[in-house]
Amino acid sequence: MTAVLTFTRESLLGFKARRLRIAKDISQQEVADEAGVSIKSVDLFEHNLPLPLDYKRRILQVLWSAKNKR
Repeated sequence: MTAVLTFTRESLLGFKARRLRIAKDISQQEVADEAGVSIKSVDLFEHNLPLPLDYKRRILQVLWSAKNKR
């Protein structure tokens, strides 16, 4: 018997981070600049692709501390 893990797109952290960034009206470039990572790193994270844990932490820290621009 084998275990099968299923993930929905909405359950993955990167997709949740993307929704949060969009809701707060922040560009990927702004997140990258504040986090000290490249815009490519932000894109990789939002698409749940491999990225160093420290980069993920920095990106999330920026998103959680960002104020709404609205």
